[in-house]
Amino acid sequence: MTPRHSGRVVTCAPAECRARRDQARAFLDVAELVLTEDRREAHVAAALAVLAGIAATDAICGLSLGKWSRGQDHGQAVIMLGEVALRDTTLPTKLRRLLADKDAAHYSSTLITVERAKTMVRQAAALLAEADAL
Repeated sequence: MTPRHSGRVVTCAPAECRARRDQARAFLDVAELVLTEDRREAHVAAALAVLAGIAATDAICGLSLGKWSRGQDHGQAVIMLGEVALRDTTLPTKLRRLLADKDAAHYSSTLITVERAKTMVRQAAALLAEADAL
């Protein structure tokens, strides 16, 4: 039985998926560049890690399922990622954790800790590694 999706799901072409993967790589590259022991810079890296994780998930779902989530509810992307035969079965959990920190990384005046930012960058890197393997 195919899980139901409550948000918008769109079909995508392989070229679009590769472009999304390239965007994920660019977000992650910059996140790694700015990730330092300075909490302000680490916060920026965390915000970029969220974007990298979302873009990598789009690439994984698109390349594996021929579709990706375009709804406002990013939880739908977690569900779709769970439909993919992943090499790393912890990726839906990693994405869920990244998304749980999205509001704090993108909209809060309270800075994310350096350790949390490092974890977020590692989570995004794991998602990108899966996308690169496709």
